[in-house]
Amino acid sequence: MLALRSLLMGVLWASAWPLYLAAAAQAVRMGPWPKSTAVLVSTILNAGAIGLFARGMGSWFFKPCGWCERYLETPPSVTRQFRGAGRLLILAAMALLIPVHLFANGEIAHQGNAVTAPAISRFLFLTFEVIVVAALAYHLRPQSALMLWINPDVPTETAAEGQAAPAATPVVASPNSVGEASRIWIQRRARMIARLLVGFGVLIIGLDVMGYSFAATRLAMGGVESLAVFSLSWAIHRGLGRLIAWRLRTETRTNRLWASAAALWVARHRSAAGPKVEERPDWSRHASQLSTVTIILLAVVMLGWIWGIDPALLDFLSKQPLPWKDADGGTVVLGDLALSLASASAGVALWRFLPAIFAVTLFRKMADDPGVRFAVVTLCRYAALAITVTLALEAIHFRLSQISFLLAALGVGLGFGLQEVVSNFICGIILLLERPIRIGDVVSVGGTTGKVDRISTRSTTIINGDNQCMIVPNRELITGKLVNWTHKDKIMRVAVRVVVSHDSDVDEVTNLLLTIARSDFDVLSKPAPSAQLDELGESGMIFNMSVFVADPGLMGGTKHRLCKAIRERFALAKISLASPIREVALTGVPEELSRLIGTRQVRGDAPESAPAGPHRVESRSSVEN
Repeated sequence: MLALRSLLMGVLWASAWPLYLAAAAQAVRMGPWPKSTAVLVSTILNAGAIGLFARGMGSWFFKPCGWCERYLETPPSVTRQFRGAGRLLILAAMALLIPVHLFANGEIAHQGNAVTAPAISRFLFLTFEVIVVAALAYHLRPQSALMLWINPDVPTETAAEGQAAPAATPVVASPNSVGEASRIWIQRRARMIARLLVGFGVLIIGLDVMGYSFAATRLAMGGVESLAVFSLSWAIHRGLGRLIAWRLRTETRTNRLWASAAALWVARHRSAAGPKVEERPDWSRHASQLSTVTIILLAVVMLGWIWGIDPALLDFLSKQPLPWKDADGGTVVLGDLALSLASASAGVALWRFLPAIFAVTLFRKMADDPGVRFAVVTLCRYAALAITVTLALEAIHFRLSQISFLLAALGVGLGFGLQEVVSNFICGIILLLERPIRIGDVVSVGGTTGKVDRISTRSTTIINGDNQCMIVPNRELITGKLVNWTHKDKIMRVAVRVVVSHDSDVDEVTNLLLTIARSDFDVLSKPAPSAQLDELGESGMIFNMSVFVADPGLMGGTKHRLCKAIRERFALAKISLASPIREVALTGVPEELSRLIGTRQVRGDAPESAPAGPHRVESRSSVEN
């Protein structure tokens, strides 16, 4: 929005004096002086208004730290080159093309007779063409700032004199942007394209010199308009890229604002563990793809209009019959096939780019719930697929009522041969509508616990703690037993079991456990942590402490810190953690060996040999409190 407002202000600023000159031209044309003089002065003033407007817009776009440098990210050396080229061409057009226009339209009159001077007009126009081609060759030379900027392997110069930038500013900034391969292909062949442009200008001059003025003029106008279309398409694509990047930053800030404190803590610790390269989400990549495809299609349409593709030719081709007929005996023409292919292409594009369209429009007004967004996108994709297939078949006169018997046979085949596949598909629709599980939920199914990563038409992908993907058919999730840990919310309980000696103070142990639980930063205050004596065991008193965390991913770290704190704080409070002690008694051992083992134990040495005879072992347990 800031770029659009700045552009509007630039247009208004550049239009002030040109509008004044245009108004003066109209006043001169209606003045009381001779008509020939009024027309001549009015034409000169109008031409001056056009040149002044072009000069003002060029100054606004290409001034230092101006619109191009700020919003299109062009280097200062390139904008300086554009600024010089624009001034040269505007001065040449004002000096050479205005007389050509006056001579061509007979607006210069001498004693009531119009002065045409075709030779002078041709010479002036040819001079302007030579100046344009010379400027084109100069600014497209291999060492120019523009060519160095286009080439991503060569560093560009900064605005400061005598200083070099540490790295080039590449035209392609993101590895996930659309058309990267094609743009890199164009960049690698920038010199060849520059030579072709200069050769095109030389061809126009050659045709004009040989007398083919109409062909030269037509090629020149088409080339200039085509170059304007390419430049405008590039500028729009760059602007949309910046808009998508701004939208991505806005969404990141919004999610960060509404994220929980625990999630922020996890993100901070993950970033502190090492640098993390942020990847663009799928919707931004698809939005970039959609913008590029749309711009290319519009550019192709504009180029077709510029070079004069006759609509009558397209109408003639669309009415050419195809070698087959419909069920009613009607003729299917080439236009019907083109409409069917266009419908199919639109359906494929809608299937691919629907998440990006919703992310920019609909999802901004919805809750930040991945499950809801995935369900909306999937159901809309199915609806778009059904509508696309219907329209594509209707375009070629192929109605569904004519193949009802095939659909019936297909239904019978699906009922017997693909029963499980159809069942999984229907269960996938139920999962998206009823939403017993959502993207990001932690579930337990088939003895495995993991996070739901994707819900497709046939199966659901669950990633367990070992980063293994478990593919579960949708039918098992609907008809089988399923535990969804985060169906209501993501708050999870962490239980810690502590066994202390029988002579410990119960109230002291309980208060100390609650103090430890409340001091942990991941433990929630609501629901409040609890600690109580659960039972009196053989080895000691068993306490159970329960705390709650905001996310299942925090359970392991929280339990680790709580156990560590319990061990340290209990040691400081002189509360002993009970553990069973086992006493083993040996019977049936020879007396000499028993006496020898006792002697060795008193001296602290290990016995040198073991008894060779068989013996029997009996054990009894006792607990030392």
